[in-house]
Amino acid sequence: MRSAAALSLLLVLAACGGSGEDTTPKAEPSPTQPATSPTIAPPTGEPVPGALSQFRCDPDGAGTFVATGVLKNSTKAKVTFQVTVYVGEATGAPASARTERLPDVAAGGSVDFTVDAIPAPAEGGTCHVQALTTK
Repeated sequence: MRSAAALSLLLVLAACGGSGEDTTPKAEPSPTQPATSPTIAPPTGEPVPGALSQFRCDPDGAGTFVATGVLKNSTKAKVTFQVTVYVGEATGAPASARTERLPDVAAGGSVDFTVDAIPAPAEGGTCHVQALTTK
């Protein structure tokens, strides 16, 4: 009885075998990341995009950019802000950026900031900004 069941199972599996060609869809190869190390440290802190206002980022005529803006502390405790500005395309490739720390912004207070000498590629690009609160 057992051998009959095993034989039946083998016949069913053999019938499903098809032509021997592998018709299983193949996954597309994923792009590989270049093996380089980033030129900036990964950000640490809590993102606070709502704290940023009046942001401007303009070329300074010397091949770099200058960014200005205001950060508002909406919490009930003093905080330290960290603002990072990058100029270029957001490709995920390592790039140069500038970071400024703005310590001890009072609860409910705000602080103006300027980040200058931001490196930019020869072809220019878009300004990207990140605001974090740090401990």
